[in-house]
Amino acid sequence: MRVMTAENPNKTQNQDVNVEVWFDKMVANLRYDQTLIENDILEEGKKEVYDTMMSGNHESMSDLGRKYSTTYFISTIIDKYFKELIKTKNKPNKIALELSHSNILVWAEIKDDDDMMENALILAEAKINAYFSKFGFNISSTIVEKCDGLEVPDHYKKVSVVNN
Repeated sequence: MRVMTAENPNKTQNQDVNVEVWFDKMVANLRYDQTLIENDILEEGKKEVYDTMMSGNHESMSDLGRKYSTTYFISTIIDKYFKELIKTKNKPNKIALELSHSNILVWAEIKDDDDMMENALILAEAKINAYFSKFGFNISSTIVEKCDGLEVPDHYKKVSVVNN
């Protein structure tokens, strides 16, 4: 049963309680962190966040937020990409990644004429890009066959491939 509040007919009492609980927890966490700061035992990453926020420097705050969001999205994308590849029955011969602030470049070497692996790599890229492009992140793949005789470019980081 939805009970509307007098102040805002679009808001329920349950929403008011959830907001109050959320803010109570947030304030309690801030006070806890304040104690850790005052005793110089707050972990370095959190200390950097608070120092940046307390400085009032909007550019620094935005840069820190971008760094944290980039770390989150890039690691999430890589995890989901490899989970998609694991679903296939075979693996590429070699796979390597080049990471930037919003792009992941994939270099994959597959067996000659391995259309199934090529399709799996293309599909994994498409699935990732379909979801994460709205956040400004994407994957771009280069797929070569063993017969091409091309080595992984030096700026890529090789990822171990365990063959079944």
